[in-house]
Amino acid sequence: MEIFDYPFMRTALGMGVVLGALFSLMGIFVVTRGMAFFGDFLSHSALLGGALALIIGAEPSVFLIIYCLVLGFAVSALWQKMPLSRDTVLGVFYGGTVSVAILLMTARGLGQQSLMQFLLGDILLIGRHDVWLALGLLVAFTTFGALNRRRLVKASFLPEVAEAEGINVRGYELAVIALMSITIALSIKVVGVLLANAMVVIPAAAAKSVSRNLKSFMITAPLFGVVSFMAGLALSFYYNLPSGPSIAATAFALFIITLPLRTR
Repeated sequence: MEIFDYPFMRTALGMGVVLGALFSLMGIFVVTRGMAFFGDFLSHSALLGGALALIIGAEPSVFLIIYCLVLGFAVSALWQKMPLSRDTVLGVFYGGTVSVAILLMTARGLGQQSLMQFLLGDILLIGRHDVWLALGLLVAFTTFGALNRRRLVKASFLPEVAEAEGINVRGYELAVIALMSITIALSIKVVGVLLANAMVVIPAAAAKSVSRNLKSFMITAPLFGVVSFMAGLALSFYYNLPSGPSIAATAFALFIITLPLRTR
């Protein structure tokens, strides 16, 4: 129980519970709509947002939320109008934003430590306001999901049927993009830009392997997410390991464990 003696670990564990549930619920729609690469693009491109926040002296969490929202909506609008596939547009901006971020951080002398903190995350950076922001987003997401459950499920799982019934599939996609952008922005401090999307996808993928229907999927996914965060943070604390990779590796181990269960 030594882990609870330190205020920064209590804050990190609280953040882990909220983000574990939020990531996994978000992951259900990301996995079913095939948006995993979009999440990967958004998390890695957040490196540029982090660099800009350091350069102008802005509060990283708030600045990253605004940055990810603007970037997510802008790229979504582009792939609707350009004669290029979605993956192509994401690949172009993926490489461009990451390269510009590294150049900016090098030119402004932000240092290796700043780069590593954004790449891998650092639980020492988490404050109480980050936990409250994440909790507010979790409440907003669950409320949005509860009020629009049937339409959101149809738009995610059966988009062609949803459009035929007059459901605004594009509107629900934009709503998911907005929630996903904010979620990834809040997670950068914990797991870093390299692994933020992994925590959206892996617990949901593991839950899908052992779920028989949508109801069990939506219960199992947040459970797997919270377990991954808690176990990963404990592993990081007791063995002096980076928090982000520890959490992601725990989620990956959970996914591997679920594979034979799916076969059975």
